[in-house]
Amino acid sequence: MPRLPKSWIGFLTRVAGIASVVAAASPIYSVAERASDARLQLAQASFDWLRKNEVPPDKPVRRLGAIANWGYWLSSFDVEQVVSAPHDLMVVDNGVSANRRFMRERSAKEVARMRRRPDGTTRLLLAYLSFGEAERYRAYWRPEWHDPAKRPPWLGAPNPHWDGNYAVQYWQPEWQQLIFGAPESYLDIIMAQGFDGVYLDRADAFLQWEKSRPSARADMASFVRALSDYARRKNPNFLIVMQNAEELLDDRQVLEAIDGMAKEDLLYGVDRPEAPNKPQDVKYSVQQLRMAHNAGRKILVVEYLADPAKMETAEKLITAEGFVPYFAPRSLNCLNPPAVPGATGALPPHPCR
Repeated sequence: MPRLPKSWIGFLTRVAGIASVVAAASPIYSVAERASDARLQLAQASFDWLRKNEVPPDKPVRRLGAIANWGYWLSSFDVEQVVSAPHDLMVVDNGVSANRRFMRERSAKEVARMRRRPDGTTRLLLAYLSFGEAERYRAYWRPEWHDPAKRPPWLGAPNPHWDGNYAVQYWQPEWQQLIFGAPESYLDIIMAQGFDGVYLDRADAFLQWEKSRPSARADMASFVRALSDYARRKNPNFLIVMQNAEELLDDRQVLEAIDGMAKEDLLYGVDRPEAPNKPQDVKYSVQQLRMAHNAGRKILVVEYLADPAKMETAEKLITAEGFVPYFAPRSLNCLNPPAVPGATGALPPHPCR
């Protein structure tokens, strides 16, 4: 796990001891551990120093700054259900599939319709795009690839945890050409449909390749930068939000390539459903996300929770960082109402479980 620079560690340790280092690097962790008031005061002093020494902020990223809430709905929706949603930003699928088979792309008319909220104002609409893993329910999938003997050399083993998904050698030109660069490429279709941007998933796929390919992390960073550069040449206002892989934010060029970061399971659910995550993992992720937030990037957090008490706790901790939470079932097959930043008391009812 990457660590804070030694200069920061030394300072924080002198100010507040090892427990305060953890608290300074993550207010979420310090609250979760219910540190004493004295420790919290020392942690806050350390945190103030940390903020002053982080990457200086860029200009605020256009259009995402006003987002106060968001929703994430990939399956089992129709256009009118999205239209009726109150969310400022929605992440949806750009296509229609059934039984893990591709059916059709959403039309430009449907996309334009989903961008309108009930009051007639526009929302931001991002298309989900998994670029670090192949999915058999996409337009690029070829029927012969169902036969392992006929799969291209860059297409790897199936994902045992997600039916219809496959590992890919994402650094290979043949795969990248399916993702962007031609009218029939995944990204190009999304742009032609009229989406405001993309929600990039599986950038963290580099983790499964690092042992066999030392350049896996750098390859993924290059892929993100190339995709972003291409999209912005076509449309300077097109938005790029990357989910997970916060390790890549150490590459300044990756940070510059994105308008926002999304994080799944920040506080709960990495080891088992609704279980608290390891404190050191929370600390590291918050540190990386905070760096991006301070550089003007919007931070979206999705927690897969059904317990109302945990949702309320998570909402307070996430919004205290300036991040924007959303609560969903892991299948992403229904839509919950927005979490209200800074809300006190019980959250609105969450019927979607």
